[in-house]
Amino acid sequence: MQGVATRIIRTTLTALMGLGIVFANNSVAAPYTPASQDEVIATWKVLDDSPTYANNANQEVSLAQISEFIEQGQYPGEADYRYGRAKALLQAKMSQQSPDAQTFYLYARVLQHQHQFSKAIKALERSITLDPLAVNSWLLKANIHLVQGDVVGAREACLALIGKADILLISTCALEVAGQNGKLPESYKELARLYNLYQPINEQEQYWIVQILADMAMRQDLAESALAYLNQVDLQRAPVSLLALWADVQMSLQQHQQVVDTLGDIVNGNPIQDDALLLRLARAEKVLKGSVEWQWAFAQRVELREQRQDSLHASELAQYYLYVDVQPTKALYWAKVNWRIARQINDRTLLEEARLLLKQQTKETV
Repeated sequence: MQGVATRIIRTTLTALMGLGIVFANNSVAAPYTPASQDEVIATWKVLDDSPTYANNANQEVSLAQISEFIEQGQYPGEADYRYGRAKALLQAKMSQQSPDAQTFYLYARVLQHQHQFSKAIKALERSITLDPLAVNSWLLKANIHLVQGDVVGAREACLALIGKADILLISTCALEVAGQNGKLPESYKELARLYNLYQPINEQEQYWIVQILADMAMRQDLAESALAYLNQVDLQRAPVSLLALWADVQMSLQQHQQVVDTLGDIVNGNPIQDDALLLRLARAEKVLKGSVEWQWAFAQRVELREQRQDSLHASELAQYYLYVDVQPTKALYWAKVNWRIARQINDRTLLEEARLLLKQQTKETV
C-alpha cells in the first residue's frame, strides 16, 4: 500500500510540474504552519511563571511543553510573550545538551516569527540533517524560502516531502509555491479540487489549507469564494493571520461593521493587542466615519513602532500610511522596508500601491 501511495503522489506531482506548478507552505504555521506556529480561544497549559522557574537553566521543561507553548503564539494576544519565552527556554536547552531535530525545528519557528529567516533556515538544515524524515522542518523550510522570494528553494523543499507525507499536504505545499510563481489560476483550481477530494487529517491542517485557498481567491478578486472557505472554520479558534485575512475579505465586500464588531470583541478579550488586528479595525472604522477609537489606538502603536524602527511590523506600518493616515512618502518607506524582508505577491502589491500613491500625489502637487 505504501508503494501505491508513493506512486500516486509522484504521479500527481509530475502532473503539477508539467503545468509548471509545484508548491507550498507550512505555516506549519508560518503563514500558518501546520506547525510553525501562531481566545477568546481555547484553554491551554501555561508554563510556570515564577522567577525561579524562568531563570533556572536546569529546570526540566520538555520539548512537548515548549512546542505546545509555541503553538499558542499564533493566537490573539499571545505572540510576544510566548515566542520570547520559548526562545529563552530553547537556548537554555541547547547550551546544556546536544540539540535533536525537534529542538532545531522549534528554534527555527521562533526565529521565523522574529523574521530572522537566514538563521531559521540554518536551524532547519541542522534539523533535517539529524532527521531527514522531519516533515514539519521541510514544510517550514519551504515556507521561509517562499517568504524570501526563493521559489526554487521552496519547490525543492516541497518535493523533498515525497514519500514522507500525504498527497494533500505535499500538493498544498507545491501549489502554494506555484501560485506565487505565475500559476495562480491553475494552482487555485487544483488545490480546491484536492481539498474537496481529500479531507485534512486535523483541524490545524484544515485551517492552513483554508487560509491558502482564501488568499489565492482574494488575489483573483474572488472575495465571495474566499469568504466561503473562511466560513468553514471557527473564528474564535483562528490564528491572527487567518483573522487578518478574514477582515481583508470582509472589507473588500464592504462589510466594515462586521469587521469592527467581530475583531473588536476578539481584541478586547485579550490584554495584548496584535498590530495586524488593530490595523484592520482602524481601516474599517475609518470607512464607517464614526468612532475613532481603533484609529487612535493604532496611531499610538505606529508611533512606538517608528521610534523603534521596527521592521518586524513594516507591512502594517505601510498599510497604515496607505489606508488610514494617508502619507505616501511614509507608506513607500515602510513598504520598501517590508520588501527587504518579505517578497511574496502581497508584499510586491503593497510596494506597487505605495509607489502609485506617491506618484499620484506628486502629479497633484505639480
